[in-house]
Amino acid sequence: MKKLRLLATVVVVVVAALVALAAYESKEKCGTYHNDKTVSVNSEEIKAEVVSSPSDRAQGLSGRPCIEADQGMLFVFEKPGKYPFWMKDMKFPIDIVWINADKKVIDLDVNVSPATYPDLFVSEEPVQYVLELQTNHTKSLKIEIGTQITF
Repeated sequence: MKKLRLLATVVVVVVAALVALAAYESKEKCGTYHNDKTVSVNSEEIKAEVVSSPSDRAQGLSGRPCIEADQGMLFVFEKPGKYPFWMKDMKFPIDIVWINADKKVIDLDVNVSPATYPDLFVSEEPVQYVLELQTNHTKSLKIEIGTQITF
């Protein structure tokens, strides 16, 4: 009977370790993202990494393996303008959300493929913020022109 309990305990410990390892690998598969700012959209929250320096903005998501549904990259500019974006060295498609100084969505580019490089994407109107999300996540978040974003 003691051997059976010991075996059951060992099985439980091994299963728990495997579950923890799977959760860790899933979380780490997209690499390290900074949770600099919480972006709220239609009562949903995105953990956004904020990039505001020219070199960080140029790098963006380039070279990273993926982005999770609850993650984003928020580009912050000093003043409203027309800022071009590209898919240089990107490994996955994304949605680009163009946001004005009042934090309202003024344009969307959905499912932008890495294959579009060297094409440039730019909003028709000046923006002060750009939010990059997992591809097609704008649809599940119900983001459309005029949606208010808070952060």
